[in-house]
Amino acid sequence: MNITARRKGSRRRGRLLLCLILGLTLLAASASSPQALASQASRTTVMQAVTQEVLPGLEMKPIPAPETLQAFTRQTISQLSADAPFKEWKDAGTEVYPLGPGTRSWLVNVMHSGQRIGYLIISAADQGGYLLSEYGAGTDGLPYSMTELRQYLVQQGLIPSNSSGAIGVMALYAPMLPVWKITTENKTLYLNATVLETLPWSPSQAENVLNAAQEASAMLSSGPGQARAPQPALRSGGEDDPYADLLWLTAPVLKTLNGASLTALLKERGSLAFQSSGHNDALGAPFMITGSQSWLKTTSAGDPADSEVAVVYAAVGAGGIRYLPLTALQKAGTFHKPPMPLRGDTTLSAASVPDSRQ
Repeated sequence: MNITARRKGSRRRGRLLLCLILGLTLLAASASSPQALASQASRTTVMQAVTQEVLPGLEMKPIPAPETLQAFTRQTISQLSADAPFKEWKDAGTEVYPLGPGTRSWLVNVMHSGQRIGYLIISAADQGGYLLSEYGAGTDGLPYSMTELRQYLVQQGLIPSNSSGAIGVMALYAPMLPVWKITTENKTLYLNATVLETLPWSPSQAENVLNAAQEASAMLSSGPGQARAPQPALRSGGEDDPYADLLWLTAPVLKTLNGASLTALLKERGSLAFQSSGHNDALGAPFMITGSQSWLKTTSAGDPADSEVAVVYAAVGAGGIRYLPLTALQKAGTFHKPPMPLRGDTTLSAASVPDSRQ
């Protein structure tokens, strides 16, 4: 069985168990703690070969980017490329795609020799300028993979592989959630564009989620006087699958986190769990945090201003390849620490591009 099938099967079973545990939490608290997940039953998933020739109507088209957006993109990529896991970004090319609703955000694919090696999602700030909504490095498991989207639609039977009808695809972005909107002659689907799961949204629910305001203060900004320099990204070897052991559900909610306290907790536990009770679908949660990267305000000489509060991004999800703003996560949900390190080395070290896991 390949790793993708195991992880997706684990996620589906884990979601069912998570809902059950959440519903029984108060009752269980008076009796005993929830038990760890039972051993997974072995099963074989046949992966269907889906290439560019299948569902050829599904594609994203790059657009010319405004010069101001290009300048912010160049600066951000140049800064990140100084350290791992972004070193391959030096002198890399870019492709820019619009993310709706409206033209409020853009997907910037970082390209090398025709292969995507990372991405940025940049959003328009309400007061002008741009925000770094999220970013990540790697070749697998990145948001908005068109190849994985085609595979998912065919494998799940959502669209027949021989479909000749009109199929529309639109890349959308809600705060901290990449989304696919798929339209056919008789239905509209919304998918999580990172882990590829169908979202249980009606059009009105989708509109509410997609039009939610972003936490601008939690992100790197292109505004005047906002120059910041990234510190080397740190990553632990902790568990990155929230369904590997759901005992974190019994742990109390952690109080306010900053860069220093997050680092200390990751050294202690290797990873932290994040969830947004009642709103997990709107954030692609639950997921694990296994690293971080801080951006420090710089002085006129370009040196870090230690007295300034850092803008911190948390490394989340499979492989820890997505970096999401820590403060925005904290306002949207809760953090929990596993009762013990689940696996691996909990020593934080310089982040590297993870091995292919998906």
